[in-house]
Amino acid sequence: DALNVDPSGLGTAPYMGFIQLTPVALLMGYGISRAGAAFCGEMRNVVFAKVSQSVIRGMAKNVFSHLHELDLQFHLSRQTGALNRVIDRGTRGINWTLSSMVFNVVPTVFEMVMVSTILTVKCGAGLAALTCGTVGAYMAFTFSVTQWRTNFRKQMNRAEAQANNRAIDSLINYETVKYFGNEQHEVARYDDCMAQYQEAGIKTQQSLSLLNFGQNVIFSSSLAAAMAMTCGGIAAGTNTVGDLVMVNALLFQLSMPLNFLGTVYRETKQSLVDMGAMFALLREQPRLQEAPNALPLPAGPLDVEFRDAKFR
Repeated sequence: DALNVDPSGLGTAPYMGFIQLTPVALLMGYGISRAGAAFCGEMRNVVFAKVSQSVIRGMAKNVFSHLHELDLQFHLSRQTGALNRVIDRGTRGINWTLSSMVFNVVPTVFEMVMVSTILTVKCGAGLAALTCGTVGAYMAFTFSVTQWRTNFRKQMNRAEAQANNRAIDSLINYETVKYFGNEQHEVARYDDCMAQYQEAGIKTQQSLSLLNFGQNVIFSSSLAAAMAMTCGGIAAGTNTVGDLVMVNALLFQLSMPLNFLGTVYRETKQSLVDMGAMFALLREQPRLQEAPNALPLPAGPLDVEFRDAKFR
């Protein structure tokens, strides 16, 4: 109300004695603010990209170097395609976990606190309690359904890794497969993995649709209740139409990070699983290791002698 000016746009209202506010100036300020917000967001991504990519590069290098230090028996018993997928998923999981915690979880918590505070001050504790209850129900439903969906995601990833491994190993041993005429056998084994992947993918999509629908039901019910409470306040004279617009805008603004919060939890949980699989490779130790007190070889030409060597 303090910013009301002449509807014709000809009059001005002084602000702090040196800024003249008109409808055109306010609209220009709105556009500049949106452009500034977009610029800050992109600069944030540019700065953080250097940090995250450096971490990913260093971790991938360490894992790759460690794999070369393991003995031959490890590589003969493991499948090359599966190892490649473990490293790829682990590095992607690191990137996702870092970005989601810095850019989504912390800002969402801060926004929830700010919205609850504004609603308490402007519209009473009832709307703030409704908002907190909605966020609690939303998070509880999201976490419980996501926990249930995790099994489908694990089945999906397991089938994908197995199919990728079988395809790579079959193509690497192309000549052997051709010699024994096992093309149809290899195709059948690959198709079996893809059938498992298809089944798990269907269940994953169905459970995702259930999750999204439940989230929308919870938030839509809360929004309708908040609007009804504000309309009651308008009828009683304790709220204004501006309060109704504010409540609607704040709750919609809060819904955007909340919608993404479900994805953050789901993907972060999966990323932690992928990172755990990659870190398990780092815990593998070769069977033959150099003694901690081993002496360096002396310089110069050296000979190797076998004395009393017997073979059975």
